[in-house]
Amino acid sequence: MSGRQQGESDNIGKGKSTGNARTGKDAPREKGGRRQRTSDLGRALRSIYDDTLRESVPDDFLDLLGKLR
Repeated sequence: MSGRQQGESDNIGKGKSTGNARTGKDAPREKGGRRQRTSDLGRALRSIYDDTLRESVPDDFLDLLGKLR
């Protein structure tokens, strides 16, 4: 499993809502939970991106780039 709780991925990107069907509004606790998950995801993506920027370019790739000159 990908770190999500069972059933959590079922509603992602499928237009399904866990909010109130009559008002069309999300329950307050769901909004806060969704914001927290979004924030956590953003932090994780920034961390991965920063780590990738810090990686050095492999020597084989640098050699190939050098041959283009």
